[in-house]
Amino acid sequence: MKVYVYAICKNEAAFAEQWMASMGEADGIVVCDTGSADGTAEKLRALGARVYDIIVDPWRFDTARNVSLD
Repeated sequence: MKVYVYAICKNEAAFAEQWMASMGEADGIVVCDTGSADGTAEKLRALGARVYDIIVDPWRFDTARNVSLD
């Protein structure tokens, strides 16, 4: 069985490295970036996550979650 981690994010570059390290046992990590302006997506990609950029405007957590699940 494989284990994948899924998350959404926005402007979390300061926490990306620590978060990725905590996912070390996962077989894969998929993140939907909802419009970060601080380099979060690039940092997560560099650390090995598969990152998809989505636009949620105006930003709402529930909308971001629903869009990312499609």
